[in-house]
Amino acid sequence: MISSVSSRSNPSSFLTSLQSSTRPQPAQQAQTQPSQDTSAAALRNKLFYADSFESSPSARTQSQSLSATPTTRPAGAGSDPLGADALVKASSHDASRDYPALSYADDKQYNGQPLGFWKKNVWDSAIKSGAAPEEAALLVAQVMQEGGTDFNKSGAATNYGPFNLNKDLLETYGKHLPDDLQMLNGSSPEAIDLNVSNALDAMRAVGANNYLHHVRGGRTNFEHPQQRISNNPNVKGDDAFAFERSLTNNARLFLEAAQANPSALTDNQRFASDIPNI
Repeated sequence: MISSVSSRSNPSSFLTSLQSSTRPQPAQQAQTQPSQDTSAAALRNKLFYADSFESSPSARTQSQSLSATPTTRPAGAGSDPLGADALVKASSHDASRDYPALSYADDKQYNGQPLGFWKKNVWDSAIKSGAAPEEAALLVAQVMQEGGTDFNKSGAATNYGPFNLNKDLLETYGKHLPDDLQMLNGSSPEAIDLNVSNALDAMRAVGANNYLHHVRGGRTNFEHPQQRISNNPNVKGDDAFAFERSLTNNARLFLEAAQANPSALTDNQRFASDIPNI
């Protein structure tokens, strides 16, 4: 369901390279949507310069002010649901339990855009949609882990978009699906918003932990996260949980970096893990 970072790149430099996003900047967008971009920019600055990453209630829409985590276990889910805030805040790197962490400047292009483009635009889209900082960071962590879209799957396992969400997850839990799922594979603002909205739909429907189990191993791991579904000896025995721990740890590292220096939102520094194929 996911390819190893090491299979896509061989980090040779730990220098941070700064890239500016190709998505229109606030000054350019002001002609068409000034109030939206002004509020998004103000919120982003507040998040990165404040002591905490908590967004104000006014930043959320009424429909998204409800609990982001199900109060009961969703039908078929293998674990009690946990919200992204609980997972990300509680995460701490432990190499014996997580997959080895990697951090390096990545100069590759993914779906035609540099990593910094995806980090910034996924973050902006999530915050604009009313996501909590931990939810937004978890989506950024997915982008940093996945790289580009994997087009090698078919059927219900077909992957779409920068998060490589499979068709089964999208059609079961997505509430903002386009008529043609191929639209999720673009890099336009509209495509990014669709990917973010549907990922948040799924995350909030089943809990961030169960969402990550589904991302890693499809419906099998969603329903049975303790089940080993790979013959690869490098895959951990509790792989779905190790994947969950690794991604949430990387989300926390990203938040800490962005809080210390807002340029971490737009640079090509990648916080990921060396996760083997299943």
